[in-house]
Amino acid sequence: MRKTRVLIGIYLLAVIFMANLNAMTDAILHPDIPYFEKEHLIVGTVTGLFIALLGSFLVFYIKRTEVALSKLNRLNARLRDQTIRDGLTGLYNHRHFQEMLHHEFLLGRRHNSDLACLMLDLDHFKEVNDTYGHPFGDHVLAGTATLILNETRITDTVARYGGEEFAILLPNTDQPGALAIAERIRDKAENYLHRQRDIARIVTISVGLATIATHQPEKPDQLLALADQALYEAKTAGRNRVMVAAIPQ
Repeated sequence: MRKTRVLIGIYLLAVIFMANLNAMTDAILHPDIPYFEKEHLIVGTVTGLFIALLGSFLVFYIKRTEVALSKLNRLNARLRDQTIRDGLTGLYNHRHFQEMLHHEFLLGRRHNSDLACLMLDLDHFKEVNDTYGHPFGDHVLAGTATLILNETRITDTVARYGGEEFAILLPNTDQPGALAIAERIRDKAENYLHRQRDIARIVTISVGLATIATHQPEKPDQLLALADQALYEAKTAGRNRVMVAAIPQ
């Protein structure tokens, strides 16, 4: 507080000095002309104080504006985050995943880099909701989302695609790398679900996988469709497994 008062005092003295600078200069250069009289000093001081007050209001207004803009930017960022996130799991939602799919697909094609797409689905999840109730089902979904995030990178896009279905984009990841990540997620999910009231025999996770380099899709939607088809095949083959999409002929 004392430091602030000292700074204010120095600021006011500086303003008063600058306001009377012309009068003092003229008094030195022209001593025969009474520039440096009491009336001139009073006028200069009043003018200086007025300028100081005006400047203080201006600084205060600028700071208030900066604070308001900062709050507005944070609010806009929070609102945007809410529009692209799933409320239950905190993962990206279906709409944002579609946007990122097109973005990453075009980026991969432009830089000749691979892109893997995983589609994941919790097996027999309806039985969990029917047996243990929807709150517990939500708990399993949120826990699975956390598990998936722990096994992916910050550059990957992880989304709740709908219901008990998840989707992942793995940029710069070839088929062997994506397969290793998918198997790790499947194994960790089974172990996680086993700790949740011993329901691993009911709920496991199935994964479908496709990549740009292996499957050569022409459009982003085709890459997603291939991964989705592989997920269907994993379900048909007995669930709790990872299937790589068949290469189109």
